[in-house]
Parts: sequence; structure tokens; C-alpha cells
Amino acid sequence: MTTTAQTLADALHAAGISVVFGMPGGEVVAVLEAMRQRDIRFELMHHETSAVFAADAYARSTGGIGCVLTTLGPGATNAVAGVAHAWLDRAPVVVITAQKPAELLPDYTHQVVDLHAIFAPITKATVEVTAENAATAIPATIALTRSGRPGPVHLQISNEEAVREVSGVEYPVSGVEMPPPPNHPTTQSPDFSVILSSRHPVILVGLGLEPDAPYAALQELAEAASAPVIVLPKAKGALPDDHPLSAGTLGLTRTDPVYEILDEADCVLAVGFDVVELVKKWEHPAPLLWIANWANEDPVLPAAAEYVGPIGPILQQLSDNSFDTDPNWGAVRVQQLREKLAARVLPQPEAGKISPQSYLAAMRRHLPADGLLAVDVGSHKIFSSLEWPALHPNRFFLSNGLSCMGFALPAAIGAALARSDQPVLCLIGDAGLAMCLGELNVLARLGLPVTVVVPVDNAIDLIRAHQQRQGAPVHGTEFPAPDFCAIAAAHGIPSARVISEAECDAALAQAVASGGPFLVEVHIDPKGYRWE
Repeated sequence: MTTTAQTLADALHAAGISVVFGMPGGEVVAVLEAMRQRDIRFELMHHETSAVFAADAYARSTGGIGCVLTTLGPGATNAVAGVAHAWLDRAPVVVITAQKPAELLPDYTHQVVDLHAIFAPITKATVEVTAENAATAIPATIALTRSGRPGPVHLQISNEEAVREVSGVEYPVSGVEMPPPPNHPTTQSPDFSVILSSRHPVILVGLGLEPDAPYAALQELAEAASAPVIVLPKAKGALPDDHPLSAGTLGLTRTDPVYEILDEADCVLAVGFDVVELVKKWEHPAPLLWIANWANEDPVLPAAAEYVGPIGPILQQLSDNSFDTDPNWGAVRVQQLREKLAARVLPQPEAGKISPQSYLAAMRRHLPADGLLAVDVGSHKIFSSLEWPALHPNRFFLSNGLSCMGFALPAAIGAALARSDQPVLCLIGDAGLAMCLGELNVLARLGLPVTVVVPVDNAIDLIRAHQQRQGAPVHGTEFPAPDFCAIAAAHGIPSARVISEAECDAALAQAVASGGPFLVEVHIDPKGYRWE
């Protein structure tokens, strides 16, 4: 006999899902057992939204699909922020929740909420799994995560339905077959000639570059066109930041430095671009050329030409052309911007505290070029997205579309599980870490090579800065941070508290060399986040 739960586990396995993150309940024990029998690893997290963050990072690290298992009621609703993150950050994650059996409803209401109504606006599909539909509905729904623009899906299953028998089930041996893409009116051989005559072309790279990962083709085209490459935060490192054409990161503020170059562009080649990463409305007057794995929609951007399909081949095809780029553009213009930024006068930190520039430089010195940095939301997110030298692609993880605090630690755990041979840094503020302290237990239990860097300023600094700029009193944004080193010690994680550049450098060297979990509590002067 094959049960619905076994059908689900088999479909997950066929889709290449080997790790599931979550917080189970009594209503999913049959599903959990079916996963165990199918050798699908289950990692217990301490909050359901953390599980979604970890699943997203695991999927992004592997190029596969992430998976989360929760119970009904509070378990499912606890996952909502994580699922909303996956929706706006275009993360392919399967979210499995429990529910009471249909025959009890509507007269039974204990722990029952309408999960389809909750998840419908933030998933590509929400499906009630039964013994009758399991064989077809589960594989098709999983496939949706990677069809067109990636995103999460929701599978709801009751414990009673999970143990029912399913007949006539057959599975693909090599994975789940993706449905054909929608029939969009997109030209597969677009007229991109406008970029060939452009004098000031710019290549704008967004989160849709993954999982194709056409990094070599991107660099080849940039060099052929002598075009500055501007990245959105989730594409940071697609062209290494030390490349002469790497112009900077866009999408953190309305006045990001690299807008200076973008505003001068007379043609924008948008590669995997998604305006969800921008905090400023897209209103650039230059012709936009669209290249992505999904259609130009939601919202539709005015585009001179569009291509939907595999990204690498079209980039290589374009690089074979001759371009008419201004010789004073490209690397020359990027260098001018770099020199301007290097000439900024940075504020000096007060005694006994470290500037953000100092801790970020120390992190870069001690993390290998291909090491991964997971960043939380706050002033440090904006600062590191703009200033962190990303030297390898797909090694800078953050929540950007939703910008959800508490992301970095569980994301670092998910990424480290996927890349156990590489050190991972987690940059998370004192307020963000307070939201997900329980995940330190997971980090300690797994012994992962993750260094948690906690800049302590006893505030939600990004909001405090808004208050100060508006001339309002600081109110409701400051708090006494706990002793994070003591909390780390309670979990058996070694740590260091640092108040000088030398201490910070030594602690990070020790942390990365340890090969296991480590926490560095860095006492900072936050005025370094805002320079003239």
C-alpha cells in the first residue's frame, strides 16, 4: 500500500529535495515519517519563518527547490512572513502544512483558519492534497516553483488524508517535469540593435540571473560592449566587485551612488531584472532591453525589445557584435565614480566603539573570496549591500523584496548545510538576532562553520535614523541589548566581544579558522552608516 504521505515524500525526492526544514506538530507525523523512510533529511528549526528562510538559502545555494514542513493553525500562520519573503524574493520553496480533515469542517474550529485564503496572495498555488489527487497534483505543484518566475507553493494535507491509500502511482526517475512556459507574446529573436549604436550602455543585473548562472557570458558581454554593470542586491557578485566594469549596487536607497552612472545611460540592458528589488520607482527614459527567464509583467516595463528564455546563449550572441561605445565610458566612468566615493570623509567612531567600515573590512579580510555572507535587514543591510566587495557570484544573501528582519541567521544555516566545505559569515544586528535567538541552538547542534557577527548599537538604527532626519525625538527604537556572548555560551558556541579594530580583526581570524560556530559581538558607532 502506498499512502498519500508516501506519495508526497516520493514526489519531493523526485524533485531533488533531500532536506526539509520546519517545526512539526502531531498533525504531520505521518508526513514526517514518510520523509524519514525516503531518506529525506529533516532539520528542526525553532520558528516556522526561520525554516522558510533556511529553505530559501538552501535552494539558492544548490540551484534546487527548498522545502518546509509545519503543523496547522499557529505553525502555518507563523510561516506567513517567511512565505511572503519567498514570494517577493522569487524563491522556489514548497511549504507543506497540516489542516484538520474536511469532514470535520465547518463545525470543528479549534486551531482551524482558512490557510488557502492566507497563502493564496503570496504563493503561486495553494492545494489541498488528498489521496485522489496526490499522484498528479503534488508533482505539478512542486514544478510550479521553478516554472516562469520562481516562487513558493503551498500544499495542505491532514493527518487522516496522509495515511489513506493511493493507487496507481508512478514517479519520474530523474525529477519533476516542468510545465511548458506560458504563451507570452515575446520575440525569441529580438531586435537588440539599439545597444550596438549606444554610446553609454549599461547592463543592469537582477535576481533572475539565478539559477542559470551565466556569469562568464555576462562578463564577456560587458567587456565586449565596454558597459558598466550595475547589480541589484540579490545579484551582487555576478560580476566580481573588483572588475573594472563593476559599477556598484542599486536598490537600497533613492540616492544610491551608482544612480549617477545609470542616469547617464542611453540604453539599459536588463538581465534578470525585477523591480521588486528597487525602493525607487523605475522611470528611466532610455530604451530598456529585457532578457529574463520570465515574461515582462507584474508590472510591465516599457521595453524596446524583449527576450524570454535561457539567459546565457543570448548574452553570448550579443557579445559577438561590434559596439560603438564612447571610449570615455565603461571602465573609465566606473573608475571616476570609485575615486569620488573613495574621497568621502567618514566620521570617526567614538572611543570604545568600532566604525561599520572597520568591521566590514575585517570580515572581508578573513572570509575567502568564495565564502558566503548572509545579511540581515537594517542599516547594516544597506551599508553592506553598497560597500561589501563581493568577489564571487551567488555568495551574498539577503531578504530584499520583503526585507524581513531575522533572515540572516537561518539563511546562513541553510547555506552552510548546502555548502558544508565553505565558511559562512552571518551579519545580523542586535535587534534582528533578538528575533531569532533560538536558531543559535540549531547552529550549535549542527556544528556548522558559521560566524555570526552582531553589530551592537542598542537600537533599531535604521528607524532611529529616520526619526533623527525628520527632527523627531528618538522614541520606541532603542533598547538595552542582551549579553550575546553569554547567550552563545549557553548554546556551547565560542564568542568574543570586541570594541577595537585590533580586537575585531583577531576575533574574526579566530572565528573563521575554528571551522565551527562562532559569535562576534561588535560594539559599533552607527553614525558610520551615514557619511557626507
